[in-house]
Amino acid sequence: MLRVDGLSVSVKGRKILDGVTFRMGKGEALGVVGTMGSGKTSLIYSIKGIIPSLKPGKVGGEIRFMGGPRAPMDRRIGVVFQNPNDQVFCSSVLEEASFGLKNMGLRGDALDGRARMALKRVGLEKRANDDPFELSQGQRQKLAIASVLAMGPDLILLDEPTSSLDHRAGLEIYDILRGLSLEGKSLMVVEHNTDYLARLGSKYLVLNDGRQIAYGGSEVFKNREVSECGVRVPCVR
Repeated sequence: MLRVDGLSVSVKGRKILDGVTFRMGKGEALGVVGTMGSGKTSLIYSIKGIIPSLKPGKVGGEIRFMGGPRAPMDRRIGVVFQNPNDQVFCSSVLEEASFGLKNMGLRGDALDGRARMALKRVGLEKRANDDPFELSQGQRQKLAIASVLAMGPDLILLDEPTSSLDHRAGLEIYDILRGLSLEGKSLMVVEHNTDYLARLGSKYLVLNDGRQIAYGGSEVFKNREVSECGVRVPCVR
């Protein structure tokens, strides 16, 4: 589904990523971990095409998606940002879940049905008529996920979706993500909490100072360089 070869990203002359290479198959979950400033968000933005389409930067290497070159701002790739308040702006929960579908040209029953189904998938179907800013922070993050789900992307990129949430809300988000993964949805999740990622049974991509230092299953945490850069071994229950 996704092939990244020798990806490099530079912003204002400073190299942010250098030589990142990995593969994702359809239905896989990939956790991206690393210390602050290691290039995790830049990776997400480059795969979507936010860099360089919306944010200045120079991207090198190759990104191929679904067998061909990844189109700039590819609609088949959805993004859930770190702070849901940056992504939620409509006057009702249902309108928010419908916004992307309207931009895709859907109208009427088809639009309404897909938006309501996405809200049900994250447990917000009973809040459809509410103001999004009457929701808790965790519920707003669920709404951001529903808004992306409604558009039916082949791959969803999530940039630290629990960073502004307490532990209980974080677990609820990962219950949703685990369910989506079990249903065959392809997910790439930037996350600082490796315990959350372990709930997905993820493969892992570990970055440090813009370099890829490990890629694979849970065995990556036995890598000396991974432990030395401060990435914590997940507690698997």
